[in-house]
Amino acid sequence: MAADRQKLKNKLFTILRIVISVGILFFLFKTQFKNFSEIANFFRNSSVNIWFIVVSFVMYWIGIFILVLRWQIMLKTQQINASFGFLFGSYLVGYFFNNFLPTAIGGDVYRIYDTSRLRNSSGMKATSIVLMERATGVVSSIIYLIFALAVGFVRTSHIELMVGKWKVSNDLLIILIIVFFILSVLLILIMLFPDAFKLNKLFKKLKFLHRWEPKLKQMYETFKGFRKYKTILFFTIILSLILQFAFTLNYSFASMGFGITGLSLLSYIFIVQLCGILSMIPISIGGIGVREGTFVVLVGALGGQKDIATIVSIAILIIILIPGIVGGIVYASRPYIDKKRSEALSDS
Repeated sequence: MAADRQKLKNKLFTILRIVISVGILFFLFKTQFKNFSEIANFFRNSSVNIWFIVVSFVMYWIGIFILVLRWQIMLKTQQINASFGFLFGSYLVGYFFNNFLPTAIGGDVYRIYDTSRLRNSSGMKATSIVLMERATGVVSSIIYLIFALAVGFVRTSHIELMVGKWKVSNDLLIILIIVFFILSVLLILIMLFPDAFKLNKLFKKLKFLHRWEPKLKQMYETFKGFRKYKTILFFTIILSLILQFAFTLNYSFASMGFGITGLSLLSYIFIVQLCGILSMIPISIGGIGVREGTFVVLVGALGGQKDIATIVSIAILIIILIPGIVGGIVYASRPYIDKKRSEALSDS
């Protein structure tokens, strides 16, 4: 009975996330365009630079390449060896689950499942690695946001947004960024120094975690193991910074391709990091809607054309969905590939 209730709750939450994603996208189009003929007129009357769009597309795939490389490096610290091709395919399948299947199985969950079957791996070890990988990614985003603050970007841009009756001003944005930075650093410290935060004692005190004790202990030991690889962790943060810059160029070139030329690269550094962080909030499918809405609002607040920003956000969404389509093909062909591999091993 409890299991049925949980399934119903999951289904309702999934439906809500779909409604939020579709609702935000519909709202964007409704507020920026009277009808679809206006969009057609935009493409007829404006010159779209296709080469900028191509470069934007390439930048996104470079970002995926770096994501996979970062994941592979972190797996190797725990003596888990996997080919780049296998991990690349796994990441693409993760995109497929994130963006096309409205289920509780997200991309990270699939990646954890995929690598948990590898030699020297386990479910909790794979989970710990993905968590650490995500944490370094968030920290790199915050570093860029702090950089934007340091050069006075927010102060000189005079951002003031109205969300209903609430005014989101520069000061509130600065406070939120600093709070997020502190929480991110704290999370990494907890992962690297679980003893200092007495995580093992906390697990023992919380009764509902007792049945997970062996698995949590394994995660605890994996976190401790990362301390031996401080140089590698530092390198993964550098990789994450390069990754975020590639995604920034992805947005910047797409915007220029459609005719938004008034925003600086620094503006996109700020916009893209904020879009990425807010899209992690699990209220929509794969961040769809939240990411696009944030982009349009911020571009408008910084002086860009919101109607063109809406078109750019949809173009970026299409670029993001393409790896998911490729991932769906990989996922569909995996059983056939695994079967052939098993046959080859048995013959040898």
